[in-house]
Amino acid sequence: MRDAWSSHEAWVYECLCCSTIWDEQFDVRHIADGHGGEATVYKQDGQRCTTPWVDHVCPNCQSQNVKAFPAPRARRPEVPQARGGTDVALVFHLRHLHAW
Repeated sequence: MRDAWSSHEAWVYECLCCSTIWDEQFDVRHIADGHGGEATVYKQDGQRCTTPWVDHVCPNCQSQNVKAFPAPRARRPEVPQARGGTDVALVFHLRHLHAW
């Protein structure tokens, strides 16, 4: 029995010659053969293509000296910074709530 699923990936590219940065979107189809093996097919604009980290050319200077990075996922919300110093009112409030 074959198990198959699709995903969407974004990759960021940087030209090491002229420092141009761009991104590209890929549709990825994963197919498991049921015996521990997996095949992956990349498509861009509906056409099969090579893996995102192979054979890219800079759109600005036509250099093939290009580095590929998986695009970062959505950022997690930042944790608020701890208050500096002593805040006696907050301590008493937390103790009153039995939170400390």
